[in-house]
Amino acid sequence: MNVTTEPRDNRQLLLTIEVPQERVDAALAQAARRLSQKYKIPGFRPGKAPRDVVERMVGKQALLEEVVDDLGPKVYKEALDTHSIEPYGMGEMEDFSLEPMVFKMVVPLAPIIELGDYKSLRVPYLEPAVDEHELEHQLEHIRDNNAIVEPVDDDAVAEANMVATVDIEGTVDGEPFISRQEKVTINLYPPLDRAEDMLDFSSPIMGMKPGEDKTFTLPVPDTERYEQFRGKTAEFNVHLHGLQKRELPALDDALAQTVGDYETLDALKDEIRSELLTAAKRQAADKYSDECINALVKQATIEFAPQMIKAEVDELVERTERRLKDQQTTMEQYLEALGKTEEQYREELKPTAGIRLKRGLALNEIIKQENLAVSDEEVEQQIERMAAVYGPQAKEALKALAQPRNRDGVKIELLTQAGMQRLMAICKGEADKPAEESTAA
Repeated sequence: MNVTTEPRDNRQLLLTIEVPQERVDAALAQAARRLSQKYKIPGFRPGKAPRDVVERMVGKQALLEEVVDDLGPKVYKEALDTHSIEPYGMGEMEDFSLEPMVFKMVVPLAPIIELGDYKSLRVPYLEPAVDEHELEHQLEHIRDNNAIVEPVDDDAVAEANMVATVDIEGTVDGEPFISRQEKVTINLYPPLDRAEDMLDFSSPIMGMKPGEDKTFTLPVPDTERYEQFRGKTAEFNVHLHGLQKRELPALDDALAQTVGDYETLDALKDEIRSELLTAAKRQAADKYSDECINALVKQATIEFAPQMIKAEVDELVERTERRLKDQQTTMEQYLEALGKTEEQYREELKPTAGIRLKRGLALNEIIKQENLAVSDEEVEQQIERMAAVYGPQAKEALKALAQPRNRDGVKIELLTQAGMQRLMAICKGEADKPAEESTAA
């Protein structure tokens, strides 16, 4: 068997495999026997029809396909073994000819990751602080939750700090967006108190009187919840049944005592500040980790086969399908709402897949270079913490998480966390020596 190799760009190798004619003839004869057993050929017992008769019966194309399916994987493996080639994924047939029989296979190779002088990498880090505006917002939210609802005059007009009872339904491009709901209550908030990721029903309803109907449009929030309708406008029909006024309690010690074990308003504020600071630190860490890995990728040289991009796109599509299933919709419906084919959608995912792939490869190389590891004890502890979240079902969760596949997933996640912690320490200038093992938990 004659095998030649030709390096390709993007970590690929072209294998040209020429199969000796005697082996081709033997493969054709074997294929003919298999097909003559599969199909009933008049005048011949199963498996006994001559090759030329089988070829006339099933067609030359069917016979060739049988040979390729049988011989192709065998000669491909032999060629890899002979030349000590370790593919980094499934090979793909680029071309095939019969006389002589030649397979041309494109083989993906392992990626190359060169991080450069990553130990000198520095990224500025700003210590997070509590946003006082957010503190005020939280306090107002507490007041809002403890509001007292009172009746209003019959001729009242909807305004801020009222509760509207309405029938409502919404559509996007004629498709259901919010199914008809009857006599639901909507709190009417001043403009500054409205969340940006929520549909703002307050403004359109303000000014209405009980008994009135109104049609209005709102932009769909740019959130994952409404992903299939992002960038579009929703049309709503509303009927206002009635109004009530919401009286907000004073922001004082008495309110603090009603919402928890707080003696004073200051004690409540301190607790909220602590929670906000914890959240701010978590957000800052997430932001900083992104900045660090992006800086690492920017200075690194990373080469990989395009098959790895395809695998990453497949993973992104599967994630979307799982999320859509939770939302009781399908990928077909999602693509129809986007006005895209699956091929177009996959093509648009490639840049994101490329970024994710580079980040993952760079971080894995940090783990390798820094000799990071996760002990069995750390994995056990993490599994126990994860199982404990399930409360009464903790025992069943523990058993499921202990399965080899899930256990490996936990280990990989811990190792990834350890790698990111190490990278952030390097970027802060706080890591002078390689870590021998992780403390990820």
